[in-house]
Amino acid sequence: MRLMRGFTLIEVMVALSVFSLAALAALQAASGHLTGLSALQDKTFAQYVASNRLAELSIENNWPLENGRKGQQEQADITWYWQQQVTETVTPNVVAVTIKVMKSENGREHFRLTRYVRKPDSAGESRNGR
Repeated sequence: MRLMRGFTLIEVMVALSVFSLAALAALQAASGHLTGLSALQDKTFAQYVASNRLAELSIENNWPLENGRKGQQEQADITWYWQQQVTETVTPNVVAVTIKVMKSENGREHFRLTRYVRKPDSAGESRNGR
């Protein structure tokens, strides 16, 4: 009688189940990685929007700064919404300006950036008094 060599049905089923569990774990890890990358990308673009708004404030030379001002900006083909919050400080003529950035007008906040802004010098005067 000839001896048959090979795998039994149970051995094949166990091997397939082990492989399928490993494949599912790899897919879950890849999915989590892509989700994390997407969130990081959103946060980076939101940070750009907040930085741009604070740069605009620096060149506008308006005083007093408007609290609760809202606007929108296009960044990476996405419309981002920002809201400006102005808070008085103990230092005269200095305010804390916080820019909150969202993907929708009343949506979840993606990024928040605060900067202290002083009252601009009056017309005709330079900062170093020359």
